[in-house]
Amino acid sequence: MAPRVQRPWTAEEDKFLCATIELGKHFLPCFLLQQIEVDTVEPGNLTPSRWNAIARHVPGCTNKSCQKRWIGKLAACHVIGAWTAEEDLRLRNAVETYGKRWSLVATMVPKCNSDQCSKCWMERLDLSIDHSKWSPEQDQLLLNAVNELESRWTKIAMICFPQKTGSSVKNRSVYPF
Repeated sequence: MAPRVQRPWTAEEDKFLCATIELGKHFLPCFLLQQIEVDTVEPGNLTPSRWNAIARHVPGCTNKSCQKRWIGKLAACHVIGAWTAEEDLRLRNAVETYGKRWSLVATMVPKCNSDQCSKCWMERLDLSIDHSKWSPEQDQLLLNAVNELESRWTKIAMICFPQKTGSSVKNRSVYPF
């Protein structure tokens, strides 16, 4: 299949995707019903694991675009908002078990996807990340680094600020005060 052209999803594509994942037979034409694989969703796991099979039922979409659309916008099983203490604990335990393999970590943190787990870990829970205020000396070092390396935030962080994330370096540069 040709790569999906970047464009907004249509309501019809959302219906096909949801119907395929949820096996909501009232959305699909009869000829597609015969092709749906019953095991596209594993028991007890609300996130489909067979994106290639799912994408075959969403015209013009790739397995990756279906996965991103489902996880990012349509999955009711993913919660947006503040993390609870229980979720923080589950995330810490998952990172201890799996390291930074975020897709595996997310299996231990219900209602959170791999991107949410990674972001929460990097921005709040990773004790090796420096979240302290920026000093005037660090600000000057950042200005010099940006003049030399431009907007290569991760590289700047690795070279000049190994205890900070690329995101925090970028944010400090773009929003300095």
